[in-house]
Amino acid sequence: MPEILRLFHGSNIVPNLLDAAKFYHDFFGSWVYEAQYLPYENSRNSANIMGGTFSMEMLAPVDANGSAPSAVFLRRHGPHFINIAFWVKDCRGLAQGLLDKGVRIALPGGNVVRELPDEAFTYMLPHPKDTHGSLLEFLEDNAEFHDPRRSPDWSSSFWRDQHPLGVEGLSHATVAVRDLDEAARFYADGLGCTMVHEERNAAQGTHSLFFAVADSLVELAKPTSDDSDIARHMEVHGPIVYSFTFKVKNLRGAREHTESQRLKVLPRGDHTFELDPAQAFGAIYGFTERVLPGHPTL
Repeated sequence: MPEILRLFHGSNIVPNLLDAAKFYHDFFGSWVYEAQYLPYENSRNSANIMGGTFSMEMLAPVDANGSAPSAVFLRRHGPHFINIAFWVKDCRGLAQGLLDKGVRIALPGGNVVRELPDEAFTYMLPHPKDTHGSLLEFLEDNAEFHDPRRSPDWSSSFWRDQHPLGVEGLSHATVAVRDLDEAARFYADGLGCTMVHEERNAAQGTHSLFFAVADSLVELAKPTSDDSDIARHMEVHGPIVYSFTFKVKNLRGAREHTESQRLKVLPRGDHTFELDPAQAFGAIYGFTERVLPGHPTL
């Protein structure tokens, strides 16, 4: 039976890999554990450990005017998050289950299919137009992808105990959606995930449903006000992966580190702040002292 096992990474399309990597290193204390060229994307790629157990994949198109998917995305959205990736058991079974529910699937090489081929594949992506903005990537757990967090002696204590951000782990990933009920139906019926929390956030102007996806939380956030950052963002980008928020030990310490890097602090209520995406290669990162109800690991 298919099973989503754990979070692998987020993905950020950027125009220049070295510039983005410097930002990630200086602010998050990240380090690159894999760098390669992706022929299908015609992109330079790096995988960065940051924020404890969290990893962010960055892709920079070699030809920004080309036809590769990452280049097309960059021209449409600018620097921006693109997907959330998870390790799974029985990737084929999960893909077939989604196809049976009318969700189109993209396979390695970018081919979108309504029927699975006979040959094996190691990952797949449900079409975001069929998932209400959630571009998710699912990778077979026994596939030969390097991930240092699989090592038995792996530790995330540096980011919690030594780095000034004091990151204890990922609080949640946020997907901006227009139809909250239909997006929730995909997570519940399509992926078999459980909704663990619902809230209306006046500070952010959202009505949100939170789903436990393996070891992580995914927030489906619908704007409740046209005069909110997420509503304005969705007017430009449509339903899309919107942000990643980290749980920190001390919000004041995280804020002081942010200001020491000459980055803007954008308050989001009493217990959370965000970075200015214009200073973070289009990425919206939040930091909070709050532990959300129903979080699988915090």
